[in-house]
Amino acid sequence: MLFIREPGAAHYSKGAICLDAGHGAEYTGAVYEGRQEKDDTLRIAKEVRNVLERQGQKVLMTRDGDDNIGLKERTDLANRYRASVFVSLHRNSGSGKGVEIWVEHTQPEPDTTLANNILTELEKAGIQENRGVKFGYRENHSNADYSVNRESEMPSCLVELGFMQNEVDNQFFDDHLHDYAVAIARGIMKTFGIPFDESKI
Repeated sequence: MLFIREPGAAHYSKGAICLDAGHGAEYTGAVYEGRQEKDDTLRIAKEVRNVLERQGQKVLMTRDGDDNIGLKERTDLANRYRASVFVSLHRNSGSGKGVEIWVEHTQPEPDTTLANNILTELEKAGIQENRGVKFGYRENHSNADYSVNRESEMPSCLVELGFMQNEVDNQFFDDHLHDYAVAIARGIMKTFGIPFDESKI
């Protein structure tokens, strides 16, 4: 079963899987030669939704268009509908390469397992480099968290699907969009022991 994380207790829920396409509208996220993070995150979120729905899973999207949705609105939506898991999808910025996934700094076991399962599946699908599961908020902020991880009441993680300024990462993202979606869906379902039907990918 899927459970919502709350202090001092495990509460069980059969709520939808919440997919969060990072950024939106004027909040473009990382930009590189006309390419905008907000567009990539929506592309992958919609593709993950399609895969999960073919697997018979309920999906809750924080946005499914080019909308300006505040960070608190995103987690409030997931919390209000008692989503069973929250996965925030992003592209990284800077001079690095590869995929990394962020979890709350307290390293809760279900969140960490979720992140590891997704990352393992993404590596199988094809990524330039596995940068690992990381905790907290960026480098040298070990006691802080990304808002979506801090405010969500269910297992959550923030997935950075390659660097926008790295053309190889961009090529991997474009060439493996569907494979990445299958990997993310498979990682989520594996975490909670839900059988994945390989004939419906």
